[in-house]
Amino acid sequence: MSWKKLAKIPIQHPLAFGIGVSTFKTSASDLLVQVVVEQKKEIDWKRNAAFATFGCFYLGGVQYAIYVPLFSRIFPNAAKFAAKPIREKVKDVKGIGALCGQV
Repeated sequence: MSWKKLAKIPIQHPLAFGIGVSTFKTSASDLLVQVVVEQKKEIDWKRNAAFATFGCFYLGGVQYAIYVPLFSRIFPNAAKFAAKPIREKVKDVKGIGALCGQV
């Protein structure tokens, strides 16, 4: 598969892509903690599955539902602000205010 086709996946399937990334990163984070921080001899796969499930449903699904449709209604000019070059962003007082409102 070419890089151009791979780059289109998040654009064509944003929800599925977000769920996949959230599931992977949450699972990988737990594995990192178990191996490096806790220095466990054996991986607790039930715990890792719980983290992966949380990443899938809450971080991937619920937060997508909150941030994409809801925030696009509350902050309708956010996409335009995000697309601007940094020199224009620092001059856009309304855009910076909307950005702060998202935090």
